[in-house]
Amino acid sequence: MAINRKDVIYILTKTDVEDCAKAIGIKKLTELHYRKAQKFFEGFVANSMYDWADALTDGLRDAEEELRGVNADVSKKRKK
Repeated sequence: MAINRKDVIYILTKTDVEDCAKAIGIKKLTELHYRKAQKFFEGFVANSMYDWADALTDGLRDAEEELRGVNADVSKKRKK
């Protein structure tokens, strides 16, 4: 039996975000990190443009860039 993508419910937990952050070397998370991770994860759910872990990683990196006051363009860091 095939699973229809529209029938799948995605859940993102704080632990998912924290594990992903740890994997890419981010030790201290702010509310911005969680919001960005959620935003990028929702983008993954909406159109499946890339892997969910990549979506979280991009969201966390985007938050890091924003916190450092750098232009938050992470497109160069995404896996293509």
